[in-house]
Amino acid sequence: MTLPNFMIIGVAKAGTTSLYRYLDQHPQVFMCPMKGTNFFGYEDARNWHWTDEGDPPLLRNFPVRTFEAYEAAFAGVTDEIAIGEASPQYFRCPTAARRIREVLPHARLIASLRNPADRAFSGYLMRIRRGEAAKNAYEDLTPEASHVKEGFYYRRLRRFYDLFPREQIKIILFEEFKKEPVRVVQELFEFLEVDPEFVPDTSARHNPAAVPKSRLLNRFFFHPTVIRTAKALLPGRAQDLARQIRQQNLKPPPKFPADLRARLLQLYRDDILQVEALIDRDLSIWLEDIREVA
Repeated sequence: MTLPNFMIIGVAKAGTTSLYRYLDQHPQVFMCPMKGTNFFGYEDARNWHWTDEGDPPLLRNFPVRTFEAYEAAFAGVTDEIAIGEASPQYFRCPTAARRIREVLPHARLIASLRNPADRAFSGYLMRIRRGEAAKNAYEDLTPEASHVKEGFYYRRLRRFYDLFPREQIKIILFEEFKKEPVRVVQELFEFLEVDPEFVPDTSARHNPAAVPKSRLLNRFFFHPTVIRTAKALLPGRAQDLARQIRQQNLKPPPKFPADLRARLLQLYRDDILQVEALIDRDLSIWLEDIREVA
């Protein structure tokens, strides 16, 4: 039986797709071909009752629902040293940490954290890109909004720190990853005990922020049935072509309104300080932003 010995647990909109792609380049690393099995969060998603955690996750984002299917997802493992998966939903599912601990107590956990205000705005842009109903940023990014609630990291991180030894948890900051991707990924190689000298190709950016030129066309591209059908019927090259066409319908996103960003940063301030103490990392890169916009 082959199961992962590490996983990227989140957070969403903090570079997890790029991390997944860059780690997958290493010859000593096996990444589950399916990004986002979200297996350990499925029971939470199907019985969501944590209103303070935000809106319930969409069940379609939890494709692996049995232990047998989860094990099968790693059938391609050969002689790799580090075996991993990336499921950002684990960070927000309240019992995922406990479920992971029960099955994989020695797993190493990677969390990418991003300035929570910027993460919330990126989540808002993602909804627009997918063709979902969205108002303007001021109306959608209120303290009650799910994207905003997901930026309170302390309680979510604490679940993992309460159950796993600190040496099994690696925190990276999205802002540092964006600035020096090779250095950060090589630090992850070292954490996973594979050759840290391997240099990944980090030239490609995955899931960059963008909004659609045509919302109608974009709604078609992101319709779940269309995506499932394309994956089932189209060969790999045709799927790549479809993705390229979808990308051509995107344009640069609007800027984050400075006053709204300032409001959200003040909302997150105390939580940021708690996270800083919990992970014993300098988060002045976020706190300086607070002072700049205050």
